Amino acid sequence: MTQDYIKDVFGYSAAFCLVITLLPQLYFTWKTKKADDISYGFLCLQMITCLLFTTYGILLEEIPLIIANSLVITQSISLFIMKIVYSKNDKIKITNTEI
Repeated sequence: MTQDYIKDVFGYSAAFCLVITLLPQLYFTWKTKKADDISYGFLCLQMITCLLFTTYGILLEEIPLIIANSLVITQSISLFIMKIVYSKNDKIKITNTEI
């Protein structure tokens, strides 16, 4: 085995694990239509981190870093949008219930 092959195995394995970390939260939020327990701070830090790592991956020309962080930032943006949409839905339901 060459050193590049070992590096690629670890890189793509880490990329795979990183990409699947938010999938359960995305699915749960989509299914329940509730995002109250998700912090805006967490989502913002997640997106900033992914942007920085994507830039780092581009500078190093490391495909696993670029792919993984591009996908995770897409997931984070999706979760951020769900947080906004489902939070508005909760406020509308409360308002309609009080009337």
